[in-house]
Amino acid sequence: MMTVLGEIKPEKLGITMTHEHLLIDTYWITDRVDDLLNDEDIAVEELLLFKKAGGDSIVELTNGGLKRNPQALKRISERTGVNIIMGCGWYRGPYYPEEITYRSTDDLAQEMIADLTEGVEDSGIKAGIIGEIGVNLDYITPAEERVLRAAARAHNQTGKAVTLHAEYCSVGLDQLKILEEEGVDPERVIVGHADSFLNLNYHEEIYRRGAFIQFDGIGRDHIYPDGMRLKSLVELIKRGYVEKILLSTDRCRRSDLRLYGGKGYDHLLVEFIPKLKEAGITEREIEIMIVENPKIILS
Repeated sequence: MMTVLGEIKPEKLGITMTHEHLLIDTYWITDRVDDLLNDEDIAVEELLLFKKAGGDSIVELTNGGLKRNPQALKRISERTGVNIIMGCGWYRGPYYPEEITYRSTDDLAQEMIADLTEGVEDSGIKAGIIGEIGVNLDYITPAEERVLRAAARAHNQTGKAVTLHAEYCSVGLDQLKILEEEGVDPERVIVGHADSFLNLNYHEEIYRRGAFIQFDGIGRDHIYPDGMRLKSLVELIKRGYVEKILLSTDRCRRSDLRLYGGKGYDHLLVEFIPKLKEAGITEREIEIMIVENPKIILS
């Protein structure tokens, strides 16, 4: 599997969070300084807390429209020893560059394929996953559909997994439908932010379709408190869905970081996992979600 430092063997992935951001700029849209992560030194300090807690790898999904910086991610990986898998493609409608309105689906796909096989621009640093590919609201705009279809075609050429941004509603199923129309096997798709819509029927349908159910808002209490997230997750595991569940924290704001009083990248390992154990989730089930499942989807 491909990291910003090059190819690694799947067994080197270890404990992995599959949806994170280390450097990201949505400030240019929101005009909130909290939405700007642009300090490599702070990113290193925060990521080292994750490593100290036992973490080995993260999937960093800052892509088109979010000010991706491959060279900086490479430096952060070198300084921390944490494997970083970089995303590609474009985020969601309001964050698209103007060019999305006039570029063809195949043209967009070719750029993603190049990012995955040759490297981003002239950096030589290759992406290892397609995404996060998003929908802004509870419906898919024509531009967002074009990017989704381009992501599917990039997947069909490279075999790399597709990871989706689908918040607060069941729009992830609509995204899955478009990917399936393009020939993508849902087994190679992650439906992100599934814990921003704690509806078991929605989660069951994702599972039935064969995609991965990603609880990546752990610690984001402004969406749901972790207690509610925990309850839903335990129920999904009891129903036998553990082999389709991924866990992460989606740190993307300054207020998410320990330095600024937030819960940090280590929250999953130092606070949430112990609560899962208290709720009766076994060590093996936890290992499946944070070691085995990431290895499967990223390989």
